[in-house]
Amino acid sequence: MIPDPHALASAPWLAAIAWAYLVTNVGRIVTYVPQIVAVWRCTDGARAISLFTWGSWMVANATALAYGALVLKDLFFLAITGINMFGCSAVTLIAAWRRIAFRRAQRGAAQALPPATQRGCLVRANEQELTCTSIALPPR
Repeated sequence: MIPDPHALASAPWLAAIAWAYLVTNVGRIVTYVPQIVAVWRCTDGARAISLFTWGSWMVANATALAYGALVLKDLFFLAITGINMFGCSAVTLIAAWRRIAFRRAQRGAAQALPPATQRGCLVRANEQELTCTSIALPPR
């Protein structure tokens, strides 16, 4: 459903809302790029990203897509919502992938250490290095 230009011309506040929707959502689309890049470069398992929050935005965009397609039948709304869903999905899925890869790297690094080192070491691993900090353990 494309807005009727005559309706927008007769109600300037409707035109203002339509333009505000366009401008804010174009801005929102642009803001996904630095977030996607930051999550992609993340080496700590994307711990600062809330998968629950980004996942809920992904689900909200999916329901908005269904609403736009089945109720509004508005291609403009669908296009903006689809792009927003893509951005949210990209951040969510990349963060989940980074988190899984980080946990696997931690487990693999800990298993690669000799047993004596495993016992007296606090292991921290990321994609670049493995660090081992000695810790005092009680005698067995």
